[in-house]
Amino acid sequence: FVRLDPDFQSGQADQLIAGLKQMGVQDGWLEGLKESWLAWQHSSHSNEGWPLHAYLDKLVSDVRVKAGVWAKKNAPGTSDPYKAYLSAHPDLPQPWVHELLADPQNLAKWQSLKSQMASSSLVKDYKEHAEQTPWSAEKLKSYNESLDGKILIPQPFGTPRNAYEAESGFCISRYMVIEVIVAFLVFYAFRWLAKRMKSSDAPKGKAWNFLEGMVQAVRSNVVVPAMGEHDADRFMPFLWTMFFFILGCNLMGMIPWVGSPTASLGTTAALAGLVFAIGVFFGVKAFGIVGYLKNICPELGLPWYIAFWVVPLLWIIEFASLFIKHAVLAVRLLMNMGAGHLVLLGILGIGVSLQTAMALSTPAWMGVAGLSVLGTTVLSFLELFVAFLQAYVFTFLAALFIGSAIHHH
Repeated sequence: FVRLDPDFQSGQADQLIAGLKQMGVQDGWLEGLKESWLAWQHSSHSNEGWPLHAYLDKLVSDVRVKAGVWAKKNAPGTSDPYKAYLSAHPDLPQPWVHELLADPQNLAKWQSLKSQMASSSLVKDYKEHAEQTPWSAEKLKSYNESLDGKILIPQPFGTPRNAYEAESGFCISRYMVIEVIVAFLVFYAFRWLAKRMKSSDAPKGKAWNFLEGMVQAVRSNVVVPAMGEHDADRFMPFLWTMFFFILGCNLMGMIPWVGSPTASLGTTAALAGLVFAIGVFFGVKAFGIVGYLKNICPELGLPWYIAFWVVPLLWIIEFASLFIKHAVLAVRLLMNMGAGHLVLLGILGIGVSLQTAMALSTPAWMGVAGLSVLGTTVLSFLELFVAFLQAYVFTFLAALFIGSAIHHH
């Protein structure tokens, strides 16, 4: 937020202009540069938050793209489309920056100057100055509006995000935090259950009976029908973990302002990728690499002259479906969880939206709002059922896919 502060960016621009002067840029060229940059910032919503050095870089990159297109039509034989385009278009905005950065020595100095502008010391100096100089009420209001309702997650592995660059590094998202919370809850719940089961033979208490009943239900009604009694116990730790983790993530979506991690493609793709990796690993372990690849296509018992044409085609289809079915496994969980929340948002939004309140009289609006809240409440109970159902379906399909990989067809 500090780097997007207009006052911070203004001071940063002054330091950049001073650095350009040290590089030998004439004062006449720099005259009006700051004003042009500010006008460009306000010319489009997509330009907001871009600092001066990013503005100059964008000018150069845009011209280079245009030069490539222009050279194909107007100067196909030129060895340097960029220089040819500059010669043909002398009226470009800030033409001096193109001449400056065409020199390799100046380009190296420019990169060094930009790194100084990105230094955290500038932010530190600005904060120290802000502590000594009280902010205006308007500035405080702007910051409060920007931060209102937001939870700022520390990013020890990633660089700060801004309005003009893609976020780099390993960044911690809200869903990652929720997933860690769910993982700890699942771990401690079943650690508690394991201790109770070791200390006594008969289940005691509602929590104990509920958890043990869920564990038995997943094994007997989900995994064993899909995989068989013989192989079920080998994969039960993984499939139990998968079921309860997905269930916990789904239920987190029922808490207001929290959100369900399974409504994110990154989460569902990681879960499906884990199922794929386990299926391939144990399939290769059971049959070997060649045997696993042969096992992808079932034995049809066809005569050789028919199998010669049918089996290769069928193998290609089955090999492609090996990837497709795991991709669908990820997408179906994503869509089922995401769609439910969107429906809840849409129904609730009908009654509480500003447009509805302005279009209807007070009694009519109260009736519409009441119906929308009632509908949202009813559908929320359906979402609770869907949370359990999708955990069941994902675990059942995971057991089915792994079972098909380790069994001979």
